[in-house]
Amino acid sequence: MKSFKKAQGMPVATLAEGALVGKFDDFQFDLETGRVYGARLKQGVFSKTGGVPASALVRLGRDLVYVTAEAAIEWTGAARGHAEGRTWASEYKGTKVMSRRGAGLGSVEDFLIALEPPRVTALLLDGGRVVVFDDRVAVGRDTVILSDPAVAVSRPEGDEDSGDWWSRVRGMFESEK
Repeated sequence: MKSFKKAQGMPVATLAEGALVGKFDDFQFDLETGRVYGARLKQGVFSKTGGVPASALVRLGRDLVYVTAEAAIEWTGAARGHAEGRTWASEYKGTKVMSRRGAGLGSVEDFLIALEPPRVTALLLDGGRVVVFDDRVAVGRDTVILSDPAVAVSRPEGDEDSGDWWSRVRGMFESEK
């Protein structure tokens, strides 16, 4: 489990060639399911842009992002546009979060990403709150709507990279269902 904020800008290495091929820049995900479709990479001073499908993302490590091989990267020179129902994480940051009754609950600050399968598992809101990406959350292009304001819980203190805090948050949500 890795936050987008921690992964953004990390060097990308290939497993097949053992080569550094660029930096992790962004990822595109499905607004309804949270499924990650792929990642955007940048390379070099002039930021040559490329993309890699989610199936080629192997690991979001502590210091590196791993992809299967250089052949999996499509260096296009330009970012791909939006497909219906998808968005880029960098563009979705700052999206308003509201209750079903219209009360403002903050905005999206970050994302938790899992690779098995590749998907957004939670939204991190401003003010240190966490929203698990499940059936109690309706995600649209301009707004995230929570079925109940209690769906957004305070993030427990602890080291994000350890995964312990995420286990505690998941346990809180599972006991509420």
